[in-house]
Formats: sequence, structure tokens, C-alpha cells
Amino acid sequence: MSFAQTLAQPLTLPCGVSLPNRFGKSAMSETLGTLDNRPTEELARLYGRWADGGTGLVITGNVMIDTRYLGEPHNVAVEDERDLVLLTRWAKAGTRQGNQLWVQLNHPGKQIPKMLASGDTVAPSAIPFSKALLSYFKTPRALTEEEILDIIARFARSAAIVKKAGFTGVQIHG
Repeated sequence: MSFAQTLAQPLTLPCGVSLPNRFGKSAMSETLGTLDNRPTEELARLYGRWADGGTGLVITGNVMIDTRYLGEPHNVAVEDERDLVLLTRWAKAGTRQGNQLWVQLNHPGKQIPKMLASGDTVAPSAIPFSKALLSYFKTPRALTEEEILDIIARFARSAAIVKKAGFTGVQIHG
């Protein structure tokens, strides 16, 4: 079998999900959300094009679980079902060729640029970035146990919402 024939073959992942082929689009942050971190029709259009192009697995760019902690401007954040209609359009467009569309869920921790950090940045520990990056990022505050449990619950809630919208999986950005 040639390399091209191999790439065109279905692939079953260890989790049981079957991909129609072995082409994948990794997560990259498209920054097509609104200023207030909501999804847009542009996302549905873009992901529909990737689906139409025949990619077997498409993973979205950063989708935040908490609007207080963003990785960059125009990230989409999913904290509740207020945008379920647009999320559903995005999922439907992005899976219309029978491919998988997974949402990359993210909490950026200490990787919040200073220009976006309205308060503390938080992380499992208060270890700063190297000197070369300190001008771009604040030294984080260590999370409390209660905050860690809240972040875990936010990941679960966001995953349930995108599943309800029709996305076929999630990838946890760590």
C-alpha cells in the first residue's frame, strides 16, 4: 500500500473513536471569537471548510473555560449555554463530512499575557517564567485547593456543553 493509500484509510483510536482517514488538523488559535469571548459565524465557516477538505480529525484552537483567564484576545470561552446556538452551528459545520471535531479546552494558568491579565494570574505553584519572559507574563499566584476544584468543575461543565452542541470530543490543553 502506498503512503497516500495509507493516509486515506480509516483509523480507530484506542478510545474507540473511528476517524474516516488519517489526516488531522492540530489545534491552533484562530482568534475568531468576539471581544467578549463568544463564538462567531466565521468559526462555523472556517471549520466547515476544513471538514469539506476531508480532514478526518479537526481540533479547534483554544476554547477557554473561564473568561477571567484568557490566553489571547478573541478567544472563545464556554462557561454556560448562552451560546449554544452558535456552538451548535460550529459543530454541525465542522462535522458535516462525517469527520471528528474536538474542542481544545484550555485554562492558560500563568500563560496569560500581561496585557490581558486584569488581576492575578494563577497556577498550581507561584513559579515565575524565566527572566526572558518576565516582561510578558506576571508571576502567578498559587491556586488554593478550592480554586483547583473549581477549575476541574469548569473543564467538566465546558466539556458537557460542547458535547451537547454536537462536538465529537475534547482535548484538554495542559
